[in-house]
Amino acid sequence: MNNLSNHRTSFYFYFNLFILILAIGGFVINALVHPDTLPPASALVYIHGVIMFLWYILIVVQSNLVRSRKISLHKKLGKSSLLLALGIVITGIWMSMAHYSRPDGFLFSTINMFILINFIILYSLALINRHQSEFHKRYMTFASLAAVFPALARIILGLNLNEYLSVPLWILLVLVMGVFDLKSQKKIHPATIIGSALIFLGIALILVLMENAAWKEFLDRLMS
Repeated sequence: MNNLSNHRTSFYFYFNLFILILAIGGFVINALVHPDTLPPASALVYIHGVIMFLWYILIVVQSNLVRSRKISLHKKLGKSSLLLALGIVITGIWMSMAHYSRPDGFLFSTINMFILINFIILYSLALINRHQSEFHKRYMTFASLAAVFPALARIILGLNLNEYLSVPLWILLVLVMGVFDLKSQKKIHPATIIGSALIFLGIALILVLMENAAWKEFLDRLMS
């Protein structure tokens, strides 16, 4: 039983570490290969980037603390996630408004809106279930997965591949959670079902609304 528990906690550490590497790698690759596609340098861009970086670092550290069974420190450090989550939401909304006038502003804002909605829902579920570890760790991981899409898109762009390949890559990362559940406990955990459903629904809505004239008119008015 202890070996199985260690295996499960190790999975979350290594999976979140992999997400951190993707998040960093995506922006580094794109900055080196396509610097012209980067948002104009500003304090907002730097602040948002730093907050996102700290979020992914925190999730890795927290996963490692659980793996090392340092639960008391994990709980104390976890309080800092409130500030980071708030910072992600505020700067994320601000980024959408500040960059809406760019040629890709409509697409960026549409994607960003559903990323933020899912992030808020999943992080809130993680807080509500903070005393139920099996739910909590899954919802925190899904909150990270909900926000990782911009980095995945930059990886694809940096590799000069079809930009739409970032969507199946995102889906693949989400499916990893379900596969892990099936392998470790022979069934998919309810939190995994909810987290996956929210992200898949967000992807579907983004794909539909990015071609919808009424949605564009709504965003134009909202951002004006």
